Amino acid sequence: MNKLKVLKNNIKALNNCHSEKVYLDNMPTYFWIEPTNQCNLRCIMCPNGTDKIEIDKGFMKYGFFKEIIDEISDYASAITLAVSGESLLHPNFFDMTHYAADKGIKVLLNTNATLINKKRYKLILESGITSISFAFDGFNKSMYEKARVGANYEKTLNNIMGFLRFKKAAKAKYPYTVLSILMLELEDYTEEEKQEFISQFDGLIDEIRLREVSTWGSTFKETDDFSYHENTVSYPPCSRLWSTAVITWNGDVVPCIYHANHEYVLGNLEDNSFKDIWNSEKMLTLRRSMLDNNYLQHSSLCEHCIVLGMPPIYGIPSGIRLALADSITNLVGYKFERLALAAANKIQRNRFSAKTIYS
Repeated sequence: MNKLKVLKNNIKALNNCHSEKVYLDNMPTYFWIEPTNQCNLRCIMCPNGTDKIEIDKGFMKYGFFKEIIDEISDYASAITLAVSGESLLHPNFFDMTHYAADKGIKVLLNTNATLINKKRYKLILESGITSISFAFDGFNKSMYEKARVGANYEKTLNNIMGFLRFKKAAKAKYPYTVLSILMLELEDYTEEEKQEFISQFDGLIDEIRLREVSTWGSTFKETDDFSYHENTVSYPPCSRLWSTAVITWNGDVVPCIYHANHEYVLGNLEDNSFKDIWNSEKMLTLRRSMLDNNYLQHSSLCEHCIVLGMPPIYGIPSGIRLALADSITNLVGYKFERLALAAANKIQRNRFSAKTIYS
């Protein structure tokens, strides 16, 4: 992977977005690839966990995964191996991580951590994964188990702590480790309780972040199960359509990770190359609708979106900040992400969609 090439590609994507181009001469550098949309939990803030998935569920074939990686490896900087399922359920998960890493692509993982056991500590450490985010939504047992239905607080916490201690003992730099906590507002907690929870990770984890929860379009618009922040003001266009891509377990390419039911399929990699899909008529239509501000006619999932709900910072739209940050991280390391997140919160007066509470 040519690090400067990735950065130049994202600068071109930013310029194309500002120039309102819909047919692009840049390729995306940041991908989400879904090994599976199967999950072992029933989380209250997820369409998968609340039985709102209407499409088939399955596992991406390993041979198909390799074909995808072969095609995108010339321009892909990073892939997150997760979309709407728990990726560690896939029987070839570690084959996938090794294959992508050997092609020079950074591999990131989002996981609920329930399947991380002692047998997998070394596998993860040697997998080629450069960053792992543990989804752990609560400062105490009650908060966590209300959100992550089917998971056990103590067991999952021990899974995470066990891996972190194993990594520290091995003196391994990677994977970069993040504990991600959604701001679900399920119950009150004291500052003392919060700090006591955080203190367990002192010297073990790279970062702990609080994150705003997604609406998944109108899926949870009327929910009383958790609280999310409605974005009554939006800032289109969504520049993720200029810089990132999502590939689901069955080869569907969709606009973003929130299309859990494949509501707007741009094409399928069994039938077309990714390059053709990237500038397909359906993608051009969606980009135009973003520029014309009538995107809800094509993608109702954009309603109250946390990406569209964040204003540009110094002319950089919310959606493209992920790919740009990744390309700069390639050059200077993950410390840049922490600094960028801190700067964004300062500019947004601590109202950014994510913030670091420990590093």
